Amino acid sequence: MMKKIPDWEISFDAYVNRNINTPFEWGKWDCVMFTNGFIKTMTKKDLLPNTWKWQTEEQAMQSIFKYGKGKGLAAAIDNAIKKTTGINTIEPAYITKGDFGVYKEESELACVFDGVSALGVNDDGLVVKQNVDVVKAWRIDG
Repeated sequence: MMKKIPDWEISFDAYVNRNINTPFEWGKWDCVMFTNGFIKTMTKKDLLPNTWKWQTEEQAMQSIFKYGKGKGLAAAIDNAIKKTTGINTIEPAYITKGDFGVYKEESELACVFDGVSALGVNDDGLVVKQNVDVVKAWRIDG
């Protein structure tokens, strides 16, 4: 069962500060690994299946396609969530700090919400986006 640790907000902020300039790298610091890192920071548990390992964009897309049964990143994450408890789907209008989700640009991207913006990664490090087109969002209990 996933549940936020008591001081998750302090851990959340520390994670942002520690990783603000970490550059993008497939399989180490891409949107999925970044979001999972936040989840681990807030819960001390890993959401990603052991099979989600990649080193290139092509390998990442293959893993996401397979786990999402061809329906995209949001479906793949949803399938991972089905293997645990303590995480619930929420409506985008109710997103608050500590929630995570997937938004759509050219492709679907995983992110964490800070209460105002969607946090993700790009080549320069942390990227902050507002008014994103949220495909799906989740909240961890606690």
